[in-house]
Amino acid sequence: MGEGAPTVILESGIHDSSEYWTVSQLLTPAVGPPVMQALAETNRVCRYDRPGTVVPGEPRAITDRSTPVPMPRTVADSVADLHALLQAAEVPGPYVVVAHSWGGMIGQLYARTHPEEVAGLVLVDAFAPALRGLLAEQWETYIKVVNDPPGETLNALEDYEKFDIDASVEQVLEAPPLPDIPLVVMSKTAPFPDFPPDAGMTTADLEAVWPAAQQTLVDLLPNTRHLIATGSIHYIQVTEPDLVTSAARLVMSRAAGAPDG
Repeated sequence: MGEGAPTVILESGIHDSSEYWTVSQLLTPAVGPPVMQALAETNRVCRYDRPGTVVPGEPRAITDRSTPVPMPRTVADSVADLHALLQAAEVPGPYVVVAHSWGGMIGQLYARTHPEEVAGLVLVDAFAPALRGLLAEQWETYIKVVNDPPGETLNALEDYEKFDIDASVEQVLEAPPLPDIPLVVMSKTAPFPDFPPDAGMTTADLEAVWPAAQQTLVDLLPNTRHLIATGSIHYIQVTEPDLVTSAARLVMSRAAGAPDG
């Protein structure tokens, strides 16, 4: 959608189709339009569905827009897919990658693997590799909850998106350093949904370490802008799309060499 450089690539969180960039449930005083439509007013914007991701609606269903692949996957698999997709579709770079949650791992590794293709990065309440150490003995419980969300019925299907999260963390940690590009980190303040009583950990356990994990993303590069989405849930792009749009525009401005306004 849209025209104009740089091209913006929207990367969704685990299990999420790209629909989450085109809808909004505004949190006052946020305003629309959704992120994709807003950025398309000035730039070419691309979204895509990773295999096995879920399209919201009634009934919810696994996307049929991408070919099923064996699960689980790694972030390196996703980076290879995205790179091949952009080349096959002849989408011109360099790209500004706007990545939510687990998509932040994909965005990070893409920039580390193809630094010449990435002009900037926005991490929207993104997953941080540091969570493994911060959660310590609760890590295994957490990654099970991430791969098999409580109450999800589609996760019994063999095509449902799942990741080898430990292998993916290692891939990011062992990759070359993040290139010196404009980086904005966005963090929510509202708590995650409650974990089930038998999950082996609580939402409070995750909330206790999430801010420290977000800070490790801020520390990736000097001059990183850290935006706090006060009151927002994890899906900042849905509740405060204008804030995400502004973050992407800030990254584009910095990439063009303009001073911050």
